[in-house]
Amino acid sequence: MKSEFKGARAFLMIPPSISRDKDLLKKPKSIILMGEIISMLNVTGDFHMSNRKIAEILDCTPQAVAKYLNLLEDKGLIVREQITVPAKNPKSEKSKRILGRTISAGPTLINASLLGWSTDVDRANKHEFSRVVNTSLHKYNSINRSSNITVNNSSSAKKEEDPEREKIYQDFFFIVRASDKAKNQSTRPSLDEIKQMRSLLYKCSISTLQATKDKFKAQMEWDMVGKPFAYLLKLLRDGLSTERDYESESWG
Repeated sequence: MKSEFKGARAFLMIPPSISRDKDLLKKPKSIILMGEIISMLNVTGDFHMSNRKIAEILDCTPQAVAKYLNLLEDKGLIVREQITVPAKNPKSEKSKRILGRTISAGPTLINASLLGWSTDVDRANKHEFSRVVNTSLHKYNSINRSSNITVNNSSSAKKEEDPEREKIYQDFFFIVRASDKAKNQSTRPSLDEIKQMRSLLYKCSISTLQATKDKFKAQMEWDMVGKPFAYLLKLLRDGLSTERDYESESWG
């Protein structure tokens, strides 16, 4: 297990979309905690600090920290994963001993870093923000820096986001996460898969996206998918192809 993070030394990275969130502002220390988490994600790709250590930094109780983490996870900003090993004297095959837990970027944070942290920052600032948290693929950060900036620019070029599409996009990640929890594993999309998902998200109709989500959820619940994001992309491409075939037949 990695050594415990001791906290940011220079400054906290807190994007406006988080620092101005109305729910988080009711619990200001949750915003500070998110800054600590993003600062660590930017370095290693995950965050490993005990609730007790976080409580010392934030001058609060571990119980309060747990509530802050629950709030951040409910908003999709983070994903928590327990680090376990088989129990020494297991009562069953599933008995495990918890060593700790790590925190990685959630779907909302992934989406934020792809689209730019907020709608009111200019293009120059977005180049800087693109360097904050390479979402779920930190290990590729150095070789794909230019690719990340390209994703930011192309995505932020959209004048408006469609809340309904963005909600479905987040749901895709929640579906995978639910399956991961059942299997005690962590599945993350590649940078190329994220690019393709973002592109298809705005090419497919809402009805196709919803139908894709329903089918994807059913297949994941039945444990019939080996590579979730590759399968999801296939469903999206098939759905888009069906749409275009229908349009061709209707208007050709």
